[in-house]
Amino acid sequence: MQEQAPDPLSDAGLGILAAAIRRLLKQVVWARLAPYELSPQQFWVMLVLLQKGPSSLHPLAQQVWMDDPTASRVVKAMVQRGLLTTKPDPRHGRRILIDLAPGAVAMAQELEDLAVNLRESMANGLSPAQQEVLQSGLRTMIGNLETMYAATLAQGVGKDRALVP
Repeated sequence: MQEQAPDPLSDAGLGILAAAIRRLLKQVVWARLAPYELSPQQFWVMLVLLQKGPSSLHPLAQQVWMDDPTASRVVKAMVQRGLLTTKPDPRHGRRILIDLAPGAVAMAQELEDLAVNLRESMANGLSPAQQEVLQSGLRTMIGNLETMYAATLAQGVGKDRALVP
């Protein structure tokens, strides 16, 4: 008889639990995006542009938690695929506005439905009050980590690593 492996999350701390959620969410999103041939990063970019409208690169990168070079590569690939368009920002001579290509709006709307399903499924079994407490706690942890990171940078450690807001 084979011995049952212990549940690795039964005694896990907050960091391990956060990593497990991130990993599983990414796996679920990759699987759900397979028919669209999109990466999770491309998925989030399309959702932000659908919900908020055209954006320049830096604010878009911040909203999808990517650094600017990564966001630039993601956007470039999506422009080449015909999912996004770029044009000069009429309010700022050196800035470029990124937007959904007209032919990609229907796909983005489907992806928005997928995102709603993911959010609802992830929160299944949690009351609205539990969801609020969890969101508040996670925001606090993110703020704590940002403070820790800034303090580390102030000490001159890790300056070659960019914080993604």
